[in-house]
Amino acid sequence: MPFDFETRAALIDTLRSACNLPDTWGDDLAEEAVTEEQVREAAREAMLTRQAPQIRIRRDHTDPAQIQTRAADALAFRMAGGDLPEASREFVNMSMRDLAADCLTRSGVSVRGMSADEVFSRAHGTSDFPLLVSNAMGKVAAQAYQAAESPLKALARQRTLPNFKESTSIRLGEMGRLQEMTEHGEFKHTSRAEAGESMALKTFGRAINVSRKLLIDDDLGLLGDMTAAMGQAAAQTEAEEMVALLSGNSVLSDGNPVFHASRGNLATGAPSELDEGALSAARQHMRTVKGLDGKTIIDAKPKFLIVGPELETRAEKLLASIYATTTDDVAAFAGKLSHVVEPRLAGPVWYLLADPARVASLQYGYLSAAQGVQIQRQEAWDTLGLKYRAWLDFGCGWLDWRGAYRAAGA
Repeated sequence: MPFDFETRAALIDTLRSACNLPDTWGDDLAEEAVTEEQVREAAREAMLTRQAPQIRIRRDHTDPAQIQTRAADALAFRMAGGDLPEASREFVNMSMRDLAADCLTRSGVSVRGMSADEVFSRAHGTSDFPLLVSNAMGKVAAQAYQAAESPLKALARQRTLPNFKESTSIRLGEMGRLQEMTEHGEFKHTSRAEAGESMALKTFGRAINVSRKLLIDDDLGLLGDMTAAMGQAAAQTEAEEMVALLSGNSVLSDGNPVFHASRGNLATGAPSELDEGALSAARQHMRTVKGLDGKTIIDAKPKFLIVGPELETRAEKLLASIYATTTDDVAAFAGKLSHVVEPRLAGPVWYLLADPARVASLQYGYLSAAQGVQIQRQEAWDTLGLKYRAWLDFGCGWLDWRGAYRAAGA
């Protein structure tokens, strides 16, 4: 119910002060016959709708690590093109000498009166400029490396290893079907078979010199080409290792090669020619292959058809979707398989692999601390300019034969 004017005015003053409301708040309430609860509700609404103070956060553009990143992005852009981050635009028109001079200036060294040769000589003695060039080269090499990756990597399971010791992947066998509960309300205990295949990392690498002449001439196109070639070489190394693994028919832990007549996953002679009949026979085998327990059908249906350039056109025809007028003209495997062309595979040989998410056949790995191609500066007094090395810690191996099939081709 309404309350008297003095009590209402006193309550308004108290709430205005306690809630830190504007001096004008409550003027309209004092002129009306309102209840105490209405005054308190109006105060609560005023507090909720009151604009909160704005806090502005400004990014610190003087952080040396951020400056290093922005400058490296700009240098990588000049070396190989691509996308230029907005924050790196201030560095994009700076020559190599300008970048070296900027690194010296930021470290407190005056470059006034220095020749280009002197600037580079002094900059080599700091960590900032060599690291800037190294980071830019790393970005360019990584781009080229990713663009040239082998298609076989997408069909394998990736791992990261902590060291160079031989690592064994343990695979547990299938549980089979569930067993019926006994009369006493108990379930039978199940043991599972195990199998393990090993893999170890190897280190591959090359050195690259950034000459004094290249730095002074600001020949970033040449530096970009040299660096991209290192990334492509790393991808080429991985691809050749994967192809050698696939075609080498390694011996597994059970003493038999991956592809062997006893496993039923090796076709030779005329029946191995790539056609619908051969694909059908291969699929039938993979559909019915049994797991480690020798009883459970794991349905390792094929997903990828791997061929070399010799069979590329034939594979495209077999897997092409066409409008068929008769059942004999239907492309039975259209939409069922994805064909993968590995240009390093020679001859009429072809392979089928299951989806690695279902039945993984191949594996590859990197050192956990150095995944992919790495570029690092080398200390070298015998070289004018800068010396870098690119390396790759990589290994690959088999996980299981059950999701793989090989046909020698006719």
